[in-house]
Amino acid sequence: MRRRDIARFGYLIAAIVVLVIFLVYTNAQERKIEQRRAEALAPLIASGALDGCSYVRISRPDKDDVELLKKDGRWQVRLPDRFFPALPQDVDDFISYFDGIKPESIVSEDEAAFAKFGVDDESGVTVAFYASEEDSAPLAEFVMGKSGSDYYSIYARKMGDAKTYLIPENKSTLWNREAKLWRDTYPLRESREDFHSITIRTSDETFTLALGDDGFWAFADDPDARVNQEETVGLISRLTGLVGLNLINDEESAHGLDSPEWEFELGIGERTVTLAVSEEIEGSRFLYNSELDQVYEISSAPLQGLKTARKDYIQPEEPEDETEEAESSDTTQTEEP
Repeated sequence: MRRRDIARFGYLIAAIVVLVIFLVYTNAQERKIEQRRAEALAPLIASGALDGCSYVRISRPDKDDVELLKKDGRWQVRLPDRFFPALPQDVDDFISYFDGIKPESIVSEDEAAFAKFGVDDESGVTVAFYASEEDSAPLAEFVMGKSGSDYYSIYARKMGDAKTYLIPENKSTLWNREAKLWRDTYPLRESREDFHSITIRTSDETFTLALGDDGFWAFADDPDARVNQEETVGLISRLTGLVGLNLINDEESAHGLDSPEWEFELGIGERTVTLAVSEEIEGSRFLYNSELDQVYEISSAPLQGLKTARKDYIQPEEPEDETEEAESSDTTQTEEP
């Protein structure tokens, strides 16, 4: 009996040991699975990694690259013959999308599956972010792809990585956009604080408003004349608030700009920008920006009632205070014999 009990006890101990080993192994495997899940959900790049980005290159198969360059604090898009101001909010949204981008899951760890998810060299869109245009090594570089008819089936891989990730948000309209569609539609995106002179030309007269050292606007040819500050600031606000309906690339037609109704020569920082505005044509006007060498079609509504005559900017005389007039009248009557 004793030997049999000892054998049973030994079996029990062995079973317990095996069970403990199994539990330890199971827990270790669960921890590994959880770790892999955490790695799969970790951002592809750290949030803030693109804060120093000033150059973006988007390469699409069989199409021209799109290049975005930040210069003097402003984003520009490269056109065939020059750089042109880019839509700042769209560029910011584009960079913010990739900065700290977090995948939904890993769909493959095999390079052979790149074509299946559209992230191979033949069909994927390569998006590279650089600190400057001269840098050869990017801050981050991704290949973006699409697979299937599902709008949300967007995939990405980091350059040099065999893993393909499912991305939860679709911004493909931005990385598939042509360069000309990145152009800013604002004819004059400027800060009001940078203006220091305004010359207004019409068929009747030409006059200049200049910002003095005291921060007040005055007529350049008559500094002592009082200028309506509110009207002057209002003019700047209206010009900087204009939005183009269309960017005109037709060089064959002058759109009435060979004889504009108004011209505004603007001193902005160290630059001089001239806006020529056509007469109203079927509810629209055409505006030419000399610095950008670009014609915009704009709605005529925002320019209705625009003040373009010198007399409109003369500060009206303030009426005497009625109380002072009454007191003056009483004093006069009292002094009469």
